[in-house]
Amino acid sequence: MRSLAALLVLLAGCASRPSPVAPPARAPTAARPDAPKPAPMVMAAEPAPEPATAPAPQPDVGYVPTAADQVFAHRMLDVIDEIAAVMEHRQDDCDRMAADLELVAQRNQDLIVAGKQMKGNPARDKWFQQQAMGRLEKALGRMMAGFQKCQNNARLQALFRKLGS
Repeated sequence: MRSLAALLVLLAGCASRPSPVAPPARAPTAARPDAPKPAPMVMAAEPAPEPATAPAPQPDVGYVPTAADQVFAHRMLDVIDEIAAVMEHRQDDCDRMAADLELVAQRNQDLIVAGKQMKGNPARDKWFQQQAMGRLEKALGRMMAGFQKCQNNARLQALFRKLGS
């Protein structure tokens, strides 16, 4: 997990700003005695910068996610897609849907606990919602038919209560 987080930090750092490229080193050339000397280089005078009247407003940076936040968002969206697939494929068998969703919840218990611990930071919540909105809307569309058919299933209701608490 730590190596994955470190890799994400490295990739994010590499993608966000270009690395400086050093000019290629030139091999020293031997001066020939009969070679003409280069003319001295004359630099044009640079215009004086205009004085700034007021500092430009800084853009609202908002929440800057950590590597752990990015991994959490990615994993959570994958789990949401998995839940949507189960609800879509098992919509005609509510007990089997409940069993499959219980397995998904058990496999991702660490993610569920982490999500509950991350609550309470409005800036992080807003960032996560922005990251998740597109995939979440698609997943909800896939979940609706199964949810409507199985919403009264006692096993599913118990699972949803357990996950919601």
